[in-house]
Amino acid sequence: MKALFPALMKWVATAGEDLHRCRAAEIRAIVKEEGGVSAAALEKMSLKKSVVYEALRIEPPVPYQYGKAKQDIIIKNHDSNFLIKKGEMIFGYQPMATKDTRVFDKPEEFVADRFMSEGEKLIEYVYWSNGRETDDPTVDNKQCAGKDLVLLLSRLMLVEFFLKYDTFTAEIGKLLLGSLVTFKSLKKAT
Repeated sequence: MKALFPALMKWVATAGEDLHRCRAAEIRAIVKEEGGVSAAALEKMSLKKSVVYEALRIEPPVPYQYGKAKQDIIIKNHDSNFLIKKGEMIFGYQPMATKDTRVFDKPEEFVADRFMSEGEKLIEYVYWSNGRETDDPTVDNKQCAGKDLVLLLSRLMLVEFFLKYDTFTAEIGKLLLGSLVTFKSLKKAT
């Protein structure tokens, strides 16, 4: 969370005031319609969900993954196959997958609505939890057991923030293990 929340707010801050107002409008309308913040309300907020996935795509909180192969496996990319033998160490840098130009248009840009409508099919290419976003953690894989909690908390953070504020500006910096976000202005909800 120490890496994720600042990165999430960094990308939201850099997206600008128009996106802030759209997000705030979506969140407030659905919260009003649902009678409060609930699991059903969170599921209806497609822009907010897309923003969270996009932040995870562009800047995974844990970009490196590694492990020993439990059996011989073949890893495939667009052009080749690679045999990894049982017992060999595997290292992955997740942004190589999440910024693949053959999968994502403008992969270095934060596109808030990338995972809305037709873009939802791209969610399977978001690797931030040591596996595909569409896969579930099990005792047989190394996927983050808390991945659903991370998504929930990220969504709740945006919901609570935009229930209170219309827009904000921030100064963005870099820390050793992530982003530094210093809020410069906050405009209360109107």
